Amino acid sequence: MEVIVQMRKGTTALAILKLLADAAEPMHGYQLIQVLESRSQGYLLLKEGLIYPRLHQMEQEGLLRSLWLGEPGTRRRKVYTITEDGRARLRAELEQWESFSLSMDRLLGTSNAGS
Repeated sequence: MEVIVQMRKGTTALAILKLLADAAEPMHGYQLIQVLESRSQGYLLLKEGLIYPRLHQMEQEGLLRSLWLGEPGTRRRKVYTITEDGRARLRAELEQWESFSLSMDRLLGTSNAGS
């Protein structure tokens, strides 16, 4: 089970970048959690304690940009969008993911890849 947890943690940034690249508008952290869970059909059950620190880290790395929505004195939400650096990282990580998954499919014999 620990391997699955580590695999999920290792793909969190890729999943966040992809969601924000596909999004029509900025998304807040809890919304990202809900969409990740929905798109993965419940496989990615990420906790706020994992997502929020990762969002802050990605923002510091220049992969995401954030802004606060709502008027001062009201409930405000911090929303995130992907930056050009984030799009470049997404392209690079998707290429690596595709190469890795193709190689694993070949190794494990789980698809007709390369046969």
